[in-house]
Amino acid sequence: MRHSENPQFRIFTDGSSRGNPGPSGVGIAIFKPGHDEPIEQISKYIGITTNNVAEYEAVIHALKWMIQSGVKRARLMLDSELVYKQITGQYRVKSGHIALLMKRIRMLQADLDLSIDLIPRAENAQANRLAQRASKRVKVKTQKFKQLPM
Repeated sequence: MRHSENPQFRIFTDGSSRGNPGPSGVGIAIFKPGHDEPIEQISKYIGITTNNVAEYEAVIHALKWMIQSGVKRARLMLDSELVYKQITGQYRVKSGHIALLMKRIRMLQADLDLSIDLIPRAENAQANRLAQRASKRVKVKTQKFKQLPM
């Protein structure tokens, strides 16, 4: 299939964690070719985890959206240098749980025409806002303990 028959979507992804680990969310802004307004925005709470895991989960959610929507070709934009370099093979993945996330990404992207770009944080403001909104959906209770004299 020629590229002109299968337009390239732009998908911005970001993950957010308050506390690292803490309440976390993913944000995804999806743009159709030639459009300046997103056709879809995803803001999803993913539980208590680290920022790196949230960044990976954002990529996974974006790939799942592509598959469910029948989109075969996209430019994936993210601002996490670590995740970008691990996905593109420039950095090794040392952590077992991150290796599992990488395996999921490899499986999901197998039939997709995907390019991945590292972009400055300032160019990822929409996905960042969506991820932060999701990570704030859960209120974290903090307790203060009074230390008793010995």
